[in-house]
Amino acid sequence: MKRLIALFLLCFSVQAFALEVENVKLGDKVQVEKAALQLNGAGLRSIFFIKLYVAALYSENKKTTAEAILADRGAKRIELHVVAGETGSERLLHGYRKGIEKNHNEVQLAKLKERMTEFEKLFGDIKTVAKGDVIAFDWLPGVATRVSLDGKELGRIEGEDFYLALLSIWIGENPVMDSLKKELLGG
Repeated sequence: MKRLIALFLLCFSVQAFALEVENVKLGDKVQVEKAALQLNGAGLRSIFFIKLYVAALYSENKKTTAEAILADRGAKRIELHVVAGETGSERLLHGYRKGIEKNHNEVQLAKLKERMTEFEKLFGDIKTVAKGDVIAFDWLPGVATRVSLDGKELGRIEGEDFYLALLSIWIGENPVMDSLKKELLGG
């Protein structure tokens, strides 16, 4: 009887994981404010043979195209699980900047400039990120982009255009990695 009870408790105490990438277990659902989001897709970001992070995209409803994700006005999350050793936050910010620049023209970048500066200040006190750290960018519809590190909110940036600019790093026309874009879109 004790074994049966223990087995029952084990079955219902284990969190449901939708996917495992590079030993990172990704939940099939996350809660962002009042929205229950589901895993849309996930994949590994690497440069040459260096594994940097596992990216996971969550949305209210699964979508298989970047256009559909970018057009969806509901809550979303892009979550980055660091799998590399210690990395300077300035290096991450440089990557974000470059990714946004590759997907926007000068007029669009000018509109984002002040908020990009604000975004970079959020990482001001964080000198490094290390293996196991989780960076999350949440779109809170009608509110802002919430930036978090290991579950602690760093701050918020206004404007849906800013969130879409961030998403463009991974699923824009010129993504950081074509294979990662495909994986984030469930491919």
